[in-house]
Amino acid sequence: MIDSTADAAVRDALFEHKMFSAHAGGASYSLEHIRQLEGTWQYEAEAIRSALASMKADGLVSTGGSTWQATRAGLIAREMRWQQRGLRHPALLSGTTDCRDLMIALIASGGEEHEGGFAEQGLAQRALGVYLFGVGESECNALLDRLLADGVARRIDHGIGNWPARLLLSADGRRLYAQAIVPRLGLRPPATILAALEPERLPFDDLGLDATLADNLRFRWEEAERCVGARAWLAACALYGSILEVILVGWLERDLASAMRAVSTPRDRAGHAKPLERWTLAELITVATELDYLDAGHARHAQALRESRNLIHPHKQIRERSNPDGHLASISQQVVRAVLDALARTTLARSTS
Repeated sequence: MIDSTADAAVRDALFEHKMFSAHAGGASYSLEHIRQLEGTWQYEAEAIRSALASMKADGLVSTGGSTWQATRAGLIAREMRWQQRGLRHPALLSGTTDCRDLMIALIASGGEEHEGGFAEQGLAQRALGVYLFGVGESECNALLDRLLADGVARRIDHGIGNWPARLLLSADGRRLYAQAIVPRLGLRPPATILAALEPERLPFDDLGLDATLADNLRFRWEEAERCVGARAWLAACALYGSILEVILVGWLERDLASAMRAVSTPRDRAGHAKPLERWTLAELITVATELDYLDAGHARHAQALRESRNLIHPHKQIRERSNPDGHLASISQQVVRAVLDALARTTLARSTS
């Protein structure tokens, strides 16, 4: 067991070494090699040697004379620690994500945090049980067998010494990953499921809106992301639609006189402009487009998001037999983000003109 804060810090540094990578080949390393790792430079050789001895007592490493090698328990301990520190995508540690999706995403990663490069050589099969340490070994093997049988993944066994069998996605598997699993898990390529989810820098404070309104937009965005994480696709689409509505109302209020004079401004039977708070989202989008707040492309996508948002009404959803999924939620998020960026650019241009 880790018995001191200092020992825990040294272990975290040692866990950076490639021998603790689930995807590594299981080689042994000398103390001199281990101390080449930059993360260990703040510790003296004796502190590193002491930490390795402690890890050996806990079954995390084994030694063969003057070299050290991570055990399977050590690989799992490192992965648990990485997830605890938030160094993996939340989908991998949620405990509620479909294991099949996780396995496909892990194979797609090739053991790398970003797509490309060494990932093309496949993921070491033995690494699956490390990344999915919370899943029983028999269940993990059964799930992999189904992926192989379904043609989603394929296995390459070189049959050379201790060279591990490797897993790759088939063409169909890659398509499934890109089109369904990436949006469903909320991944952000080229980052893979093995990379931490970097917080997006959203321009809520760059729109020239009231601070209270900007905070409300931020809350709604975070709530929508929580819905995506829980696979509540309809709720996520409804929230993204509400963000779009809040943004447009805030923008049109900045120049209310122009909004009320627009050709497309909604009017009552007497021909008077309706109060802004009574405008529908479709009307907000149309007037914002007329006033050049949105270009035609953004407007088309915004209207599509409006249709998705309206599925919150039961009769519309039943009539259209529409069931939002992760792909639709991802598109909805991208539409709102595009509108946010467009309005932020317009705000900046006006402030500097």
